[in-house]
Amino acid sequence: MTSYSYGQRISLLEFLYRKPGVTLPDVPEAPETLACLIRDVFDDLQRSKVQLREQITSLEERNKELEEYAYMVAHNLKEPLTVLIMIADSIKNVPDPTGEDLRECLLQSQSAAYDMRRIIKSLLFFAEVSKAEAPREAVHMAQVVENVQARLSYMIREQQAQLVFPQVWPNALGYEPWIEEVWANFLSNALKYGGRPPRVELGASPRSDGMLRFWTRDNGPGIPPESRTGLFTRGNPLSRLSHRGDGLGLPIVHSIVEKLGGEVGVESEVGQGSLFFFTLPAAASYAE
Repeated sequence: MTSYSYGQRISLLEFLYRKPGVTLPDVPEAPETLACLIRDVFDDLQRSKVQLREQITSLEERNKELEEYAYMVAHNLKEPLTVLIMIADSIKNVPDPTGEDLRECLLQSQSAAYDMRRIIKSLLFFAEVSKAEAPREAVHMAQVVENVQARLSYMIREQQAQLVFPQVWPNALGYEPWIEEVWANFLSNALKYGGRPPRVELGASPRSDGMLRFWTRDNGPGIPPESRTGLFTRGNPLSRLSHRGDGLGLPIVHSIVEKLGGEVGVESEVGQGSLFFFTLPAAASYAE
């Protein structure tokens, strides 16, 4: 067995224990002290290994999010871009287009361009929510719902929808601009996929854990169990139930509510309509 002098043991410790900003302690001759220091070094290495593994996991999750975001961008912009290409090809291949032909192509091009702008706006909002930290403050929910109703008034009139509201709205903790987007997505989906004419009930109820549950209930055909999986993720199946919509609304809702400390969900039975909900912490005045 090789024996080490005191100076040799110091060199070994320096090799194992050297870290920025750490001063090497004086080491007495006792072998048990050296053993303790070596154990400390290896314990520190083990902790570093765990931290490194956590960082790798975090980076892998981030890379997955970026891949999903890139997929979402490509998937949602592909259709309107294809329409624009087809219109351009049509104009090119018609030898002598009439004014009416050109007008129809122009209207279709305009519609596709508006779709692309709306999709890009949704994607930018999705990216903003994913990286931003919003302030949490008391939100006057009655005013938020009133703003959403005004935003969607054209859809409500066009579809002759009936909306049912509670007499009193409880206030929640959150960020008003984001919560308005959540309500706008839920209500617009209820109008798009609900019955004809749509009847949408909006409401809120307290939970025993201090959270508030906000919801919309429609009179639509309901969502089959196999189509509920992944509703709040990219490329959700709700967007495939109709050619309207880009499938971005519910992933945005999920991201917003998660950032605000709540959760989202859906309850549905085929032929019985659907109830979409989100939860938020109750404002102090209500919780008391």
